[in-house]
Amino acid sequence: MVSRNIFLSDVDDVMEFVHQTEQCAYDIDISVDGGVINAKSVLGMLSKGFRRMMQINIHAEKAKADELLERIGRFCV
Repeated sequence: MVSRNIFLSDVDDVMEFVHQTEQCAYDIDISVDGGVINAKSVLGMLSKGFRRMMQINIHAEKAKADELLERIGRFCV
């Protein structure tokens, strides 16, 4: 598992982030406020809001995780 902190500033960021995660065949979740949500769920991501620090947990081998991190790099902090 690879983990990073992310920050999504608006609805457009959430939509782009979910679009990128939906393309992955492995599990990706977000830890925020003591809970865990599916990073591929638009509703889940919007329900937790944005404009806050969250942690992405990518459940894949390092090479695949690095590929995703490159695509979502602008959200990583």
